[in-house]
Amino acid sequence: MHQSPLDLFGEVVITTQDIDAWLRAVPKIEPGTRRAAQYVEDWAVVDKIRAAKLRGDFHQLTAQPEGPPAFWWSRFSWAR
Repeated sequence: MHQSPLDLFGEVVITTQDIDAWLRAVPKIEPGTRRAAQYVEDWAVVDKIRAAKLRGDFHQLTAQPEGPPAFWWSRFSWAR
């Protein structure tokens, strides 16, 4: 069953766990650092999380990959 991202008042629920998951997955910044706090403020992370939850792809964006991390060059077609 798919859970609505909205609470009883029609607002999108955004928790500190959501922000931490975003920081670990998208810019790959460790939460709790001064850099993370500045990133959240400068890049409107809460607004981006809200939009991702409304689109329904927040969990896909913040999912941790299984297995060993890929090297940066493996994203390019010439490296395959």
